[in-house]
Amino acid sequence: MSQHERRKRRVVRSMYSSAQVTATRSVVWDQITNVDIHSFPHPKYFRLFGIPNPLRAEVVDSGVGGRRIAYFDTGKRFVQQITKWNPNSEYAFAFNPEKGFKVAFFFDLSDGIVQIANGSYVLSGDAAVTTIRLGTEYSIDTRFAPILRLPVWIVLRGFQRYLLKAIANNAGTGA
Repeated sequence: MSQHERRKRRVVRSMYSSAQVTATRSVVWDQITNVDIHSFPHPKYFRLFGIPNPLRAEVVDSGVGGRRIAYFDTGKRFVQQITKWNPNSEYAFAFNPEKGFKVAFFFDLSDGIVQIANGSYVLSGDAAVTTIRLGTEYSIDTRFAPILRLPVWIVLRGFQRYLLKAIANNAGTGA
C-alpha cells in the first residue's frame, strides 16, 4: 500500500497551543532545541494514562535535514528530522518515533491507530517576552476516529501545555 493510500485511510488534524515566556528568544530557542525536561514534574494523570515521561531532547545535527533526539523514561526515543530551522524564530520536525513507542499502554505511535507526524515551534515577541506557538500534526485511523478524536485531542492538548510550562520553567520564568 502506498503512502498516499495509507494517508487516505487516516483523519489528519493539527492543533496549536501558545504561551508567553518572560525570556529572550535565544533563551527560549535553547530550551526548545536542547531541553532537559525531566526536572519539570510529569503530571500524575499522564502516568495513569500511560503517557511516557520525556527526559530530554538534544540536537545532534542542526539545520534542515539535521536531527534532534528526544528521550523518554520508557527507553524509547523520537529521532526527529528537522524540516525548518530558523534560529530564534522557527523550528519544525518530523517526529519519527521508534518502533514500539507506546502511549496509553497499547497505541504504537510509529505505525498504529494514532500517529504523530510533525511538530513545530514559532517564536515571536519583543526583547523581554517571547510568545511560543507549538503545533502538532497527528492522525487517527478512520475506523477509530469517531471514538478516539476527543480523547486524543484532550491528551495532546494537555501534553502541549505541559511542554510549554516546562519550557517557561526552564527558561527561568516559572510560568
